[in-house]
This record gives sequence, structure tokens and C-alpha cells, in this order.
Amino acid sequence: MYKEKALKKNLISVVMSNYNTPINYLKESIDSVLNQSYSDFEFIIIDDGSTDDSLEFIKSYDDPRIKLVINKENIGLTKSLNKGFDLAQGEYIARMDADDICYPTRFEKQVKYMQGHPSTIVCGAWAKILDEDNTLSIAEWACSRIDDMEEYRINLLFNCYPPFFHSSAFFNHGLLIKYDIKYNEKYRYAQDYELWTRCSQYAKSFIIQEFLLEYRFHSASISKAKRDAQRNCVFQIVQDQLDHLHLKLPDEVKDAHVIFPTRHAQYNAMFKKWIKKMIRANRMYKIYNQRKMKHLLWYYWSKVCYAELSHSNVTRRLRLIISLSPRCIINLFKIKKYYIVKRKHK
Repeated sequence: MYKEKALKKNLISVVMSNYNTPINYLKESIDSVLNQSYSDFEFIIIDDGSTDDSLEFIKSYDDPRIKLVINKENIGLTKSLNKGFDLAQGEYIARMDADDICYPTRFEKQVKYMQGHPSTIVCGAWAKILDEDNTLSIAEWACSRIDDMEEYRINLLFNCYPPFFHSSAFFNHGLLIKYDIKYNEKYRYAQDYELWTRCSQYAKSFIIQEFLLEYRFHSASISKAKRDAQRNCVFQIVQDQLDHLHLKLPDEVKDAHVIFPTRHAQYNAMFKKWIKKMIRANRMYKIYNQRKMKHLLWYYWSKVCYAELSHSNVTRRLRLIISLSPRCIINLFKIKKYYIVKRKHK
């Protein structure tokens, strides 16, 4: 629950949590914030009980915009971010991870978008992937867009797709307060995914189709070091949404359910039955637009089939094609055309 507070118009509250971040990463991240073209911000840094020299490094900065908060003990990212949100005084809140890098015009462009779209609760941006060797790359999944909020809500039933980079998130603070939205402290990992699901229930989300961030993917990042724990959190977040449809995610389709939008799931007859069950449940409880739900789920099912066809021998391909509906076969041709065009433009 938020406490009542007056927000300062046009001010951005940047919220970052630090726990033993390598100094070279931390310096690049903090400097990228302090060097923004839009300078009207407060920079709230929560040190979450660091045991290395990263806290002393933060203290070395002499910039009045930095507001350092020191946790007496490590409480985790989720609780630290909520502490930062509680302290924020700005009309907008910008998230920033302690090892990522934002480009100089990030805040300027996100403020401009949010000022022109006051009904948007959060906007993100495209990000380039930065590995441990400081090599930049552009991944297909990192260049996504949200064209239709209802389709986005349906996508969130399966995973955080299209991906919304946590460090690119830029919130309308007033709408967060209005709908009492903060991070769910039940989730130590994947807390951003859970937050997107609730934001999407109340207001619009948007992804600016520009590279405004470099997202660092390294051995110490949560996404690699705590993968199993994060995966369990994802399953629970999916289940939280399925509760609205009065459905329980079956163990035998869990893996396929959370990864199939990225075309890596294997062909699975049980999963096809699960899709039909979801469509029937939505027809009964009317949580999502039924037409869009059916269209999106069967299109994704076609992508699952396409992935299976791509890795099957001739006999298996023929058997699979014979078993498919005309609608699925038409979708397969659309998907094949898409990937042929994509390869030509690489």
C-alpha cells in the first residue's frame, strides 16, 4: 500500500539496487544515468548489504541527485526496489540495474512519450545485449513491440513475451499509486514479469522501438546464476494468471507452456489438448477476448509444429503434416515465409 505523497511534476525518480556489483560494471551504469540529456531527476540507489567495496565506490560520487540508502542486511532485489519506489518523489520512475548501461537520450525520449500518452502505465525500449567480453549483439527477441494490449495480456499467460527489459522500464508513478501497484515480495526472482502482468490489467504498456539500453548478460546475473529458482517463480506467476480461468497448469506441459512462444517447444499432443482446454475456459469465464485468444493460441501452436518439422526426418514430417488442420498448414506457410524474409535481411 502506497502512502499519500505529492509528486513533483516532470521529475524522474531513478531507482537502482546494488549488491556486490563489480566496480567496472557499476561505474558504467551510474555514469550512464548521471550523463543523461534530461537532467531533472533524483537517483535513488539502494545498497542491499554489500560485502565488497561497491558501497564505498558509490559514496565516492559527489552529485546531489544521488540519494544513497543503505540496508543493514541483504533483503533481496524485490524488497529493495519497493523501498526505492516508496521513497520516490517523481512523476515518473525509471528502473535501472547496477550493471546495465542506458544511452544518453533514454530519459528524454521516455519522458516525451509518457507526457504524450498519460494513460500508459509503463514504457520500455529495445536493448542491445552486452556479454562478459563487452561484445554487443542484437537479438531478435530483444527487438519486440506491443501493438495490441489484449494480445499482450494473452502472451503474458505463457511467459514474459514480448520481453520487456527491466532496466528499460519507465513508469507513470501516479498510475502505480492509483492502482496500488508495486513489486510482489512473494517473488524473489522474475518480479518484473509478475509486475507486467498486473500493470497490463489496468492500463497500457508500450515498448519504444529504439535502442536505449545495453543489457548485460554475465555469469553473475540472476538470469544465469539462479535459473532454476527463477523458473519456479515463472511457473507460479503463470499459475496466478490461470487462476482467473479456474485452471491448473499440468506438470506434463509446464515446460512447453512457458517456452513455446519462442519456437523451442517440441510437438506435444498433450499440449494441444491443453490449448483447447484454455480456450474453453476463456469462453466460460470471459477473461480475454475470445477471438484473439483462439487466433493467438492456434498461431503459436503452428509455430510449435514448425519447430518440430524443422527437426524431423521425412517420415515424421509427412505424418505430422497429415495430422494438421488446414488452418495450421496455412499458418505454417506464413511462418516459413517470415523466416525466409528475415534471413534475407540479416
